[in-house]
Amino acid sequence: MRFADMRYSKIDGTSVSVTVTSAAEAKAALKELRHKKRELKFVRGTLVKAQRAARPKRGKKPRPPPTGLQTFMDDLRWGFSAMVEQRPAQPPAAKKPTQAEIDAQVQKIDETLHNIDGCILQLQGKLLTLG
Repeated sequence: MRFADMRYSKIDGTSVSVTVTSAAEAKAALKELRHKKRELKFVRGTLVKAQRAARPKRGKKPRPPPTGLQTFMDDLRWGFSAMVEQRPAQPPAAKKPTQAEIDAQVQKIDETLHNIDGCILQLQGKLLTLG
């Protein structure tokens, strides 16, 4: 992950670095880092939701086999709907990420968030010394 839209901060992979020379720059860098942290937390939340959705579901009780009349009615419904509706060809579905890939992305974001927190603490310390 490389973010180029930040003026004072640089995030390359999971490493975070900040270069400031004055208190005003340090305040701006703090604002940048807090904003980026909020963005990454949002991305992490969507990945965690995808993680939960990818977990295997608990099996349900199987339905009883349909009776002859139910099968006949289902076939009639299908036949009429096939004559009336013309469905367009569907494009191939995009490849879904595996559980391991999602786990790796979440771990990488967690490490980046940890490093952003470290930089924020360093900047706050620098602001205390600069005035």
